[in-house]
Amino acid sequence: MAPSHIALRAAMAAASLGLVALPYAASGGLPVVAAVLVVLTAVAVARPESVVVTALLLCHAVHWTASAPVPERMAQWLALLAGAWLVLLVHVCASAAVTWPSAARVPRQALLRWARRTAVVALGVVPVWAVCAATSEQSLRGEVSMTYVAIAGLALLGGTIFYVHRPAASNQRR
Repeated sequence: MAPSHIALRAAMAAASLGLVALPYAASGGLPVVAAVLVVLTAVAVARPESVVVTALLLCHAVHWTASAPVPERMAQWLALLAGAWLVLLVHVCASAAVTWPSAARVPRQALLRWARRTAVVALGVVPVWAVCAATSEQSLRGEVSMTYVAIAGLALLGGTIFYVHRPAASNQRR
């Protein structure tokens, strides 16, 4: 296995295990589900092309939903943002690991392109998270202004993603 693939799988394992530990840091997790997640992480890292990665992400969602409280303090909101980023990292590392053969070195340009795209998505999560965190303390009955802010933020995110991923002008002529 190429060193770049080993690094991708190590990052995937670290993100997944961090995601297992995060509910414990927020308030407490479920030990049985955490044990299942550790086993699923090992299998998913060994075979990122299998359906086990999907099962791993679904089990992470169940573990978080069942064990983490509804965020009330800023530390809990930050844990939620960290969890979203860790899920993204698990997904991206697994996707990158199956895109290239494990014996081949992942091209540096490809890793940089994937890193840029991942950063765009990770940063795009922040405005939505910030609106949710800001409005959690407020009673917005009858006020829809923050809803419009969230919709505008998602529209800007969608436009940014389209702009970043649009085809080059030379490819449009063909």
